[in-house]
Amino acid sequence: MKYSFQILEKYPEVTIIHHQCADGSLWATSKRRIIRKNGNGWQKIAEFPRCCPRDIFSFSRPTARAMRADKCNLYVNRLGKVIGIRGGAVYAIEDNHTRFLFNIQGDCVLHRSICEDEHSDIYFGEYFMNPERKPVRIWRVSADLASWEPACQLPDVRHVHGVYPDPYDPGVFWATVGDFAGECYLLRTRDQFRHIEQFGDGSQIWRAVNLFFTREHVCWLTDSNLELNHACRMRRSDHVLETGQAIDCSTWYGCTTFEGLHLAFTTVERGSGILSNESSVLISEDAFHWKKIYGFKKDFWRPVQLFKYGVLACPSGLLSIKELFISGEGLVGMDGLSIKACVTQGKND
Repeated sequence: MKYSFQILEKYPEVTIIHHQCADGSLWATSKRRIIRKNGNGWQKIAEFPRCCPRDIFSFSRPTARAMRADKCNLYVNRLGKVIGIRGGAVYAIEDNHTRFLFNIQGDCVLHRSICEDEHSDIYFGEYFMNPERKPVRIWRVSADLASWEPACQLPDVRHVHGVYPDPYDPGVFWATVGDFAGECYLLRTRDQFRHIEQFGDGSQIWRAVNLFFTREHVCWLTDSNLELNHACRMRRSDHVLETGQAIDCSTWYGCTTFEGLHLAFTTVERGSGILSNESSVLISEDAFHWKKIYGFKKDFWRPVQLFKYGVLACPSGLLSIKELFISGEGLVGMDGLSIKACVTQGKND
């Protein structure tokens, strides 16, 4: 099947679209403002408390990028309860205000890395540079946002990339952890992280952010700036790893759409594993064989470690190829803004 990618709308004031609800409404941020789109327009809901010194430098894109002023998360569970994470603090977003809940290690977590269980309890893992290799926690927040606790502590990893429910195995959650030798694994739990199974040998081939699920496999595109990246999948029946095609950049984010297609977005960072100056939109029917359908070039701001990598991300929630929302940073035409796009299908020539 042949696929094409088209940008339908641009939202220049919407920095990050974080979550799409089942009713189609969108939750996003514009700098530290929390906004929602329910219908045609964006409405301000609340503001995150100020974080100094980073908010002092949010007046321009270069300074905002250098100070990571845009970093934050929003997630809405099935009960309509909204949490936000910014500046190492977790908040409940309610009655057009933010209510502080608790602090975590690190500033916030990666996009699309927060999820919920069948009771609407919310789970996410701590993501921070962790040079001292302190134990890293996966948190559980009750469905009504009234209580919270560490679901588990992980002693031998740098940080958690994401926590994901398995759509083919009810009650099962997977977590991805990294980053360096002896730290890269897939983790699985069947009992809310009281017991954890570990898969992989700690090497870069097991370094993943997002996971894609099929009935027979757990799939990922590797997230390595250190080694050549690949499409990978682990067979559920015997946990055998299969390594597929090479990918020219690391991959952080992606999703499986309502239509059953898988989308992934490569990241332009620095290292021997990064072979392209373009952040690509990839598509797959089986989460293992991928095609590039679009690309955004990295912009000129250097060094990239200071002024941010070239990143594309999509919100959590169930997305559709007919209305695909993407946010970007560090890319030509996709820096500090969001778009609505669509993917169309046609027959091969």
